Amino acid sequence: MEDNSSAEPTGILALWNDCKTNKESLYEHWYQSEHLQDRVSIPGFKLGRRHQSSDATPKYFTYYETASAKVLFSEAYLYQLDNPSVLTREVMQGTFINVSRTVCSRIHYVGEMRGSHVITARSSRPSDKDGLKALADQLSKTSGCLRSEVWVRYSLNSSAVEYNPRLEEQMRGRDSRIEWCVVAHALNESTTEQIEREFQQFSYPTLQLGVYRFMCELRHED
Repeated sequence: MEDNSSAEPTGILALWNDCKTNKESLYEHWYQSEHLQDRVSIPGFKLGRRHQSSDATPKYFTYYETASAKVLFSEAYLYQLDNPSVLTREVMQGTFINVSRTVCSRIHYVGEMRGSHVITARSSRPSDKDGLKALADQLSKTSGCLRSEVWVRYSLNSSAVEYNPRLEEQMRGRDSRIEWCVVAHALNESTTEQIEREFQQFSYPTLQLGVYRFMCELRHED
């Protein structure tokens, strides 16, 4: 279980996005043949995990785990962002849309297993970290909740590196950002409904809820 006392908590790149209608084949070809492998092969990346929703907006939720958030500002990663492939350029120009992308630190988690469904509760306004941890602890007691995590936005001392958009973002348009996210992994769909009711008991500004089913995962060692 990670917390604020950890010198280098796990890094998280959290992404929500839509895919332009009628571009799904191109989108999946990009992810399956190139993009996921390119990202996860970068030193310091642990895994990439993709999810899809039938009714949430945005439709897709993807996250990458890294050794620390600093990996997401490394020379190797920034090089990829500034030197997109021909296929990535095509996808960035109108296929990969409505993007929320944030570099985070995972400051707390409970449980080990990951489930077939995840619920994400995210906000663009800061919140008390201890309160978010308490929420994750409470969710973990729900029958069928396999794992709950707290992610908070990571900031570098150098705003020039952090806020100047890289070429990929320039091509698709500026991304939105979150301040925090609580992620709950559920055993099945009925568990997600119960966890969703738990979330709805809490009043957080600009809270956005989404239920997503697992699609695929790639680990660095693969």
